[in-house]
Amino acid sequence: MNLSNKRLGKFTASSMHLLLVGGKGATRDKYIRAKAEEIVRGHAKSNFSNRHTEHGHMNEGEAGAKFQELTGLIVDYLNQEFFEINENCGSTPDFAVVDFSGKYLASVDVKCPTETFFEQKLMFIQAQMQMMSLKVDTHYLVRYMTSSEVDDDGNKIEYDIPLESRMFWTKITADKPFQDMLLAEIVKASKERDLYVEIFRKPILQNP
Repeated sequence: MNLSNKRLGKFTASSMHLLLVGGKGATRDKYIRAKAEEIVRGHAKSNFSNRHTEHGHMNEGEAGAKFQELTGLIVDYLNQEFFEINENCGSTPDFAVVDFSGKYLASVDVKCPTETFFEQKLMFIQAQMQMMSLKVDTHYLVRYMTSSEVDDDGNKIEYDIPLESRMFWTKITADKPFQDMLLAEIVKASKERDLYVEIFRKPILQNP
């Protein structure tokens, strides 16, 4: 999956929690340095992928269609487009709920977990970032349990469970104070990122 270079050096919804964990800890610093390296290199590292992420990518379109079927909402796939919040951050919502004119009404994040379907926690931080990206006040966090098994002809063998039992969603509304806190953290992290960029671009002086 290739994502737009619009996101180079920007802090994203899916990793925003790294800025909030451990204050000035190693995980936070590593994430900030990675964003600085993206700016200096001009490209991002390859996206991490495993059988769980591939399962999600393969089934997110189907999940969006099933969500529309169950809710009656108009749901548009956003084709992995990166939506900026500002020059330092943004997100990549899976879908948007739209009205008949195509105006965004809500962001939609679809998860197709292969494990711990019923134990997954709400991704509140990511939801708040995606709402800011689309400039909406509503977010749907959708869970869709679907099989990864196929028959000899390559046709998916779906779980023998009704759709209504394999999909559920939570409606999350915008939390302005929390969003302001996230943006303040991004301002601090961006200053640190820019210092790293300056260091990485500075020539190393050789001793005569």
